[in-house]
Amino acid sequence: MARDERGKKRRFPPWIILGFVLLLWVGLNFAKNAVANYRLKKEITALERRLEVLELRGLELEKEIANWQCLENVERVAREELGLVKPGETVYILSQPLEEDLELDVKKR
Repeated sequence: MARDERGKKRRFPPWIILGFVLLLWVGLNFAKNAVANYRLKKEITALERRLEVLELRGLELEKEIANWQCLENVERVAREELGLVKPGETVYILSQPLEEDLELDVKKR
């Protein structure tokens, strides 16, 4: 503690000590809330980005659903990828000669 001119110890009034403690408490709470606010803003930004990605994916899926509701597309995929045929249709499969056979055929000529 500080001493005055006469050598007596000078005491701070209790309201000054209380004010200092209160000011310190307010400052610490302000800093704590500022850090929490910063973290929340970062989380909000990340969630907004994820929302945009999910909305775009939703639009892609809606287009795909609309595409699969068209019977022409379903039939095309069934024929090309699954090899299905309509009743009464005959399927002809053309084979390609192997490269070895081509070389032998060229050598014979």
